[in-house]
Amino acid sequence: MNLRSIILLLLILPGLAGLSTATAQQTDSLQIDLDRALEIALSENPTVKVADMEITKKQYARKSAYGALMPQMDLIGQYQRAIKRQTVYFDEGFGMGGGDIDPGDYTEEELQILQVLQKVMMPGGGTDSGEGIQMGRFNVWSAGLNVSLPLVVPSLWKNIQMTEVDIQLAMEQARASRINLMNQVKKSFFSLLLAQDSHDVFRKTYETDSINLENIRNRYNQGVVAEYDVITADVRLKSLIPSILQSENMMKIAELQLKMLMGIDGDIPLKVVGSLDDYEKSMFDAIIPADTSLINNSDIKQFDLQAEQAQKAYELQKLQYAPSLVTSFNWTYMSQNNDFKFNTYRWDPYSMLGFTLQIPLFSGGQRYHNVKQAQIQLWQLDEQRKDVERGLKLSIRNNYDLIHKNIEQVVATQSSVEQARKGHEITLKRYETGMGTIVDVNAAALAVLNAELQYRNAIYDYLSAKADLEKVLGYDITPVNIE
Repeated sequence: MNLRSIILLLLILPGLAGLSTATAQQTDSLQIDLDRALEIALSENPTVKVADMEITKKQYARKSAYGALMPQMDLIGQYQRAIKRQTVYFDEGFGMGGGDIDPGDYTEEELQILQVLQKVMMPGGGTDSGEGIQMGRFNVWSAGLNVSLPLVVPSLWKNIQMTEVDIQLAMEQARASRINLMNQVKKSFFSLLLAQDSHDVFRKTYETDSINLENIRNRYNQGVVAEYDVITADVRLKSLIPSILQSENMMKIAELQLKMLMGIDGDIPLKVVGSLDDYEKSMFDAIIPADTSLINNSDIKQFDLQAEQAQKAYELQKLQYAPSLVTSFNWTYMSQNNDFKFNTYRWDPYSMLGFTLQIPLFSGGQRYHNVKQAQIQLWQLDEQRKDVERGLKLSIRNNYDLIHKNIEQVVATQSSVEQARKGHEITLKRYETGMGTIVDVNAAALAVLNAELQYRNAIYDYLSAKADLEKVLGYDITPVNIE
């Protein structure tokens, strides 16, 4: 067995083994076309799931903002242990104007109590309060309910409006993630088709050249052609092996990338339905989006929502100058004791209703400078939007030019493939009749191979440019709506 037969056998056996394995696992393979790949990616890709979770998170933030307008109720329980009780001293007259006690100001019972206190607190009869009285008890227990309700707080109302914009922005970001994912899946799917078609071209070329080499070898054995022709044909055949191996590697890489974007396990076998030739047959019937207004572009929509968000933040800073009114209610039970005999405790109620009016007067210029910062952010977003819009319009024009160029290139390469195949057939006939050389045959075969590859690359470039154009225009993507 010569070297050529060994190489041919090594190339054919893996293919036969792969064919038998594919036949055995055909029922387990996941058959996909472009629509199926997009459907799986939009439901299984982690990026899309995270974007949907972000919407849910923003919706909870909105409910939290509305909760700030509701009454806030807290149950309070407290225990205090006095290490040293407070001592209270009384001046003459118990701090009620000084001098002697006027009997006409009090009832008889009150006069008796005051006289007893006067003897206890001022045993000397002077103006000194003596040792004083220790007030309170060692143990203080309290339990109650605190309620507060904002009546007029403009900043809270504006904050609710900001959360509404946050939800819209999260929904648009989720839509953008879907647009980007669809673009990546399309281009990855087309890359896999290109790798498969390129591999088929190399394999068919190898099979054709193998037959030609066998014919040349037979003619050499008959003494019709020189040994140089056999050597040249054999070198030509072996030079295809690296290209075949490289195309197989590209197929594996493209398949793994597609699986990653689809969010499926890399061990699941895929069977891609179709080829680039199928898209060539329908590419001239496809409708190229003609609307270049950027009305559905996600980047512009996000900038507009960010500008609205910044406007709300600017208004929120201005509302820091506005007064606020809050009401509060407190109901508390308190007990003071020197022991821990809970069954003998006496609990006394205490309640209070109040209103707090806060009017901002001076904060060292903080509010003023915060307003200026918010205003500058508005101007920044406006300038950034103009720059992004110009870049997107340039991208649209560039993609349109690429699409038209690739359509022309597909037509041209399709014609060149037919001409190259015809030229190869003529060259083979000339060689068989002795009017051509093996160099002419190899050159014609190389021309067919290059024309085939250029033809498929032109189809891929067209599909890739069309996918990029649809991404910029936000084509065929509806806004996300998750309740």
